[in-house]
Amino acid sequence: MLSYLLRRAVQAAVVLLAISATAFALFYAAPSNPAVIACGPKCDATQLAAVRESMGLDEPILAQYADYVRGFVTGRTISDVDGTPIACDAPCLGYSYALHEPVRAAITSRFPVTLSLAGGALAVIVVAGIGAGFVSALRRGRPTDRVLSGFTLLGASVQIYFLGYALQYLLVYRTGWFALPGYTPPGEDLGAWAAGLLLPCLVLGFVNAAMFARLSRAQMLEVMHEGYVRTARGKGLGPLRTHLKYTSRGAAAPLVQLLGLEVGALLGGAFITETVFGLGGVGKLAVDAVVQNDLPTVVGTVLLAAFFVVVFVALADLVVAWLDPRVRLA
Repeated sequence: MLSYLLRRAVQAAVVLLAISATAFALFYAAPSNPAVIACGPKCDATQLAAVRESMGLDEPILAQYADYVRGFVTGRTISDVDGTPIACDAPCLGYSYALHEPVRAAITSRFPVTLSLAGGALAVIVVAGIGAGFVSALRRGRPTDRVLSGFTLLGASVQIYFLGYALQYLLVYRTGWFALPGYTPPGEDLGAWAAGLLLPCLVLGFVNAAMFARLSRAQMLEVMHEGYVRTARGKGLGPLRTHLKYTSRGAAAPLVQLLGLEVGALLGGAFITETVFGLGGVGKLAVDAVVQNDLPTVVGTVLLAAFFVVVFVALADLVVAWLDPRVRLA
C-alpha cells in the first residue's frame, strides 16, 4: 500500500508538471500580449518595455517557467507593473495583473462557491443518479424502469446552458418558486446559502446524474447474473438483502471510479454552470482569465482542476480495492 501511494504521488507530480508546462507554452504562444493588457490602452512604448521587464516577459520561456515552478515550491518575489515588489508565498501560483492580486488569493476567495456547488451536485448525482439506476435495475421491464429510463435519457440529451437558462426563467422569474441563484456564505445566512444554490445544484446534478443512472443500471443487471449472487439466492437469502449485500457492492467498482473523476472535475470548477447562473466560482474565474489572457490565473486554475482529478481518481482506486477483493494494487 505504501509503495502504491508513493508511486501515485510521483505520478501526480509528473502529471501536474506536464499540464502546467503545456498550459504555460500554449498561452505564451497566444497572439495577445499580457504586458499590453497589464499596462493598459494608454501605455507608450517606454512604459510597455518597463512593464515587460517587471513581468519577466523579456526572459526566455524556459526561464519564466523555471521561475514559476520554483515559486510554487519555495515562493518568490514578483514585480507589479510599476515595479513594486510583491511577496508571493509558497505555493505561489503567480500574480494576476488583470485582478491585481495573487492567483492563490483569487482562487481561495472563490473556491467556497465551487465547493458548495460541487457538494450539492454530488448529492443529486448519488441520490438521483445512482439510486435511480439501482431501482431501475431491480424493477427491470416494469413501468418504474421505463419512467426512470426516460428521465435519464432526457438528462443525457439536454445541455446545461439550455436547461439552466430555461429553468431559471420559469422557476425564478416567471413563478418565483426558486430564489435568484447566487452565493451567500453559510456563516452569514444558511437559508440564503441553500436557496441561492438549490437550482444550480439541481441542474448540474441532474445532467450528470443521467450518466451514473445508466451505468449503475447496466452494472446491477450484469452483477445480478453472477454466480455468487445466484448462490446467495439459492441458499435462501432474500432478494433485498442479496442486492444490498452482494449485488450493489459488486456493481460499485466502476461507479466509484467514475465518481472520483467527476468529483475532481467538479471541484476544479463547473465552468458552464457557474457562467449560466452568474456564480463567482473557480470555473467563472477560469473563463474570465481566458478571455482576458490572464496567463497566471489560467495556469493556476488548470493546475487546481488537475490536482483534484488526480487525487480523487487515486482515492477512488483505493476504495475500489477495498470493495472488490479481486482488485489488487500492484
